Amino acid sequence: MSEFHCLDIEFPDVDFSSIYIKGKTEIEKIHHAHLYANKDEIELKIFFDDQTYFGEKLTTWASNIDWKKFGSFIKVEVTKNHTNERLQKVDLSEAKLLGCTNSTGYYEGKQKYVVVRIDTVKFYWNPVEDKNHTAEFYLDDKGFRVVEPFYSFLSPKTWFKNDGNFNIGRMNDSKKFYKLGKSTFRPEYNFVSKDDRKNRIASVTKEPKIQFKYKKGITEKEAVLYGDVVLKLASFYHHLEIDYILRRIHLPENTITIKNIEQKNFFNTSGNLWGFEIHWDFNKFLQASWQKETIKNFALLSKAITLFNQSHLVDNSSAFLIRYNIIEICGKTSAEDGIWNFTLKNDDLDKFFSDMRESISNIIETSEQEYFNNKWNSIQNIIKSKSLRKQLEDSLTKNDIDVKTLPIRTSQIVQLRNNITHGSLDKVNPEDLRKVNILLYRICGILILNLMGIKDWKLNTKIK
Repeated sequence: MSEFHCLDIEFPDVDFSSIYIKGKTEIEKIHHAHLYANKDEIELKIFFDDQTYFGEKLTTWASNIDWKKFGSFIKVEVTKNHTNERLQKVDLSEAKLLGCTNSTGYYEGKQKYVVVRIDTVKFYWNPVEDKNHTAEFYLDDKGFRVVEPFYSFLSPKTWFKNDGNFNIGRMNDSKKFYKLGKSTFRPEYNFVSKDDRKNRIASVTKEPKIQFKYKKGITEKEAVLYGDVVLKLASFYHHLEIDYILRRIHLPENTITIKNIEQKNFFNTSGNLWGFEIHWDFNKFLQASWQKETIKNFALLSKAITLFNQSHLVDNSSAFLIRYNIIEICGKTSAEDGIWNFTLKNDDLDKFFSDMRESISNIIETSEQEYFNNKWNSIQNIIKSKSLRKQLEDSLTKNDIDVKTLPIRTSQIVQLRNNITHGSLDKVNPEDLRKVNILLYRICGILILNLMGIKDWKLNTKIK
């Protein structure tokens, strides 16, 4: 890693001086740092006076925090020098800490440094006017399955046009851009060529990406959201968490690049919508009317799709609990859906339960009344709540699933849930668990499609 950016870093709410290592020493408020960002690593070299033992103090402090919140502790300013001429701002607020290393050999000249490895960084650059209102979101290796179906096979006829530019033809029905809010987008390849006059072999590398075009007035927040929406659609369709390794957003005021570390080791799975009786390829999926409801329900969808994909990577009992949880979070619009529909409302209902508490308390031994009154809130919640079976059936019915047609009774599903949750695994029949998992996979997919506004599904009730 040779190219870097110069930053001034501060931890405004951290008192490193109070961390007792080699005596109590005063720590500088602001430290100079070099930020390196390449394909495989994002690294900060933070320089300090070795007499202050800042490196030891930083690693000690870092070992006691939530590493996912590391970026929230950092304040960053771009150093004004020639290496940062186009760079306006650096944002590390979303960065997770991957590692922190301090060594006696970490010197650059006479300056001591500590190495901090993080997973993401956001840069704000001077704008590139000829690319204004466009963006390229580059996918990780898992993203090849998203883009590959949109292109024809590589053949000599498709390599070069008369203008000398390299090109591979797109499939006939996948040339258009798809609409999403204030943008249009489509999956594309970015082609990178490598050649040497002295070498008889020239190479072309394909990079999968989502290409965006924006209307005027697009904001950074909207641009990032649209990218996240497309990513979640692809992840759901392929049953695998796909990610971006680089996002480059061109706006009138700046060009924003967001760099992420690629996850190299992953359990490879493949999927489609066939389990929900929808025989679409991804191109057909993108042509459906999902935009309005997906944006409206995106927070819930994001959580549900992450859980949906996770359920393919765990053991059968864990998969069951995850899928049952998806039904709970997707099937209810609010906490009120789990409560009985009482004829009394608000103050009248509160008074009814207050009178009930007093009546029951009066027939309990005086020495035990205080304990009963302390337990009343939890008892009251149990009385107000519908049974798990009723909640499950209501959730499915609300999503247009006829519980009477299910090949497995809802009472059996709930009993299985209780046995696994309470550790009674000896009561769990593996074959029953396998069949229930198949049914819940189909139901969870349908619930997610409903949140997207897609109603073309059918529930297959046959389980072999």
